[in-house]
Amino acid sequence: MRLAYWMYQGTAHHGVGRIANSMRGVHAVFHAPQGDDYVTPIFTMLERTPAQPQMTTSVVSGKDLSRGTIQLPHTLREVEQRSQPDLIIVTASCSTILLQDHLEQVVEQAHLATEVLIYDANPYRMQEVLASEGLFTLLVERSATAQARTATPSVNIIGPSSLGFHNRVDLIALKHMLKTLGVQINVIAPWGATLADLRRLPAAWVNLAPYRELGLQATRYLEREFGMPALYDAPIGVQPTLAWLDHLLELLNTVGGEQGAPALRRPPLTAFSLDGESTPSSVPWFARTADMESFSRKTAFVFGDATHTVGVTKFVRDELGMQIVGVGTYLEHEADWVREQLAGYLPDELLVTEQFQEVATRIEQLRPDLVCGTQMERHSGRKFDIPAMVIAPPTHIENHLLGYYPMLGFAGADYLADQVYTTTKLGLEQHLIDMFGDAGLDYEDHHTAPTAPPEPAAPASEPAPQLNGDAPAVPAPPAPAPNGAPGWTADGEAMLRKVPFFVRGRVRQNTERYAIQQGYHEITAAVLREAKEMIGG
Repeated sequence: MRLAYWMYQGTAHHGVGRIANSMRGVHAVFHAPQGDDYVTPIFTMLERTPAQPQMTTSVVSGKDLSRGTIQLPHTLREVEQRSQPDLIIVTASCSTILLQDHLEQVVEQAHLATEVLIYDANPYRMQEVLASEGLFTLLVERSATAQARTATPSVNIIGPSSLGFHNRVDLIALKHMLKTLGVQINVIAPWGATLADLRRLPAAWVNLAPYRELGLQATRYLEREFGMPALYDAPIGVQPTLAWLDHLLELLNTVGGEQGAPALRRPPLTAFSLDGESTPSSVPWFARTADMESFSRKTAFVFGDATHTVGVTKFVRDELGMQIVGVGTYLEHEADWVREQLAGYLPDELLVTEQFQEVATRIEQLRPDLVCGTQMERHSGRKFDIPAMVIAPPTHIENHLLGYYPMLGFAGADYLADQVYTTTKLGLEQHLIDMFGDAGLDYEDHHTAPTAPPEPAAPASEPAPQLNGDAPAVPAPPAPAPNGAPGWTADGEAMLRKVPFFVRGRVRQNTERYAIQQGYHEITAAVLREAKEMIGG
């Protein structure tokens, strides 16, 4: 575990909370000090549901430590009486795990009728993703029971969870496509599932596991132990969604053939649209419009988890025609899979790091036209005046919206295209204000560098040189000067401010690099024009 201002993953007991809060009849109890009860407010703020989070903190106080007492048995009895869950999951936080309390003996002192599972979510060995994946897999292994398949084609959707990135609306998109195919949903887990639902998992024909971060190991267990075929792809983008539908039908028809069921066929694409009449996605048409042709010359940097990093990288290059200048992930255990999936897409080595400062440095070096990343990359984009959109967790509250904004399926492709377009194009608003004024509005330019102080006037004994008696001379480029970063003159800064702010940083960087190469000790308007002619700005 590492302390930091920002972390790409939550703590291990945050991951445990995601599973408990997803399922019905399951409650998490955290053996933790007062400060570690932050998890409950996070779920309350971001989940945007009327129900209270299904988790309770059994506080370890200084008074208890001095007296050698423990509140956990009392807390467990309160939870049993208040919530009457089918299962209570007990886990220690990063602080209390150091106390080395024997939780099994402590739980026995509570004398509960409810089943209790003590989950060793050691925060020094795992973070949010591995903790949630490990707990959910354990619950599936404990519950799944061999049984006959359903009479009609059915699937399990494994992986959507509480505080999952766009999971609620992703489910709506998946349900719509499955309904159009005539396929029933057997179980969705962990979202909304009970322990009884987990027992019914082997009855489905096929398992769908669209997220690498949660559900992958449980699906592999079901495939291994019960012979259930699985579809692990995430349908992000139009072409991947079409391939996903065809692959799903192939798997379903293989199982159906064993049961003598009639083959399923994909209906016309119009059937997948929300109105049942138009095309299900406008991305193929939109990408060919004149307004989008310029995107073939724009560059993108993508960073995030495994699922969305791979899906969005392929989408912006294959379907919007952008150039990928950098890709990275903070999930080290998924780095090999990301490299394999993006073979041919990576311009250089995959960036694998949990240090947001390293990602910010790479963004500053590359100066892409668009950053697709997490909430941290959005902050970095604002710092460097680069358009940025959030495509992966961790997120801010504004990424947990009430409306229908899926990442998966045809509707997800439209949403992503809109996000890319508006994120990169809205920068024109300030550029127009820079060019034409504020139209009477109070407007403060936060993006331009401070104006350099005016240079002192030349001494009277040394009048400025003249051409033809009265015309001012064309300023000559400054003479080469000693090593070091060149400074900007007032006329150089004034000319730089005429460049659109969303590419101004790159122009500044390129011009300074050119000036250093040429040995100029300062950058004037003449040097900026010279650099533009030589390197294209």
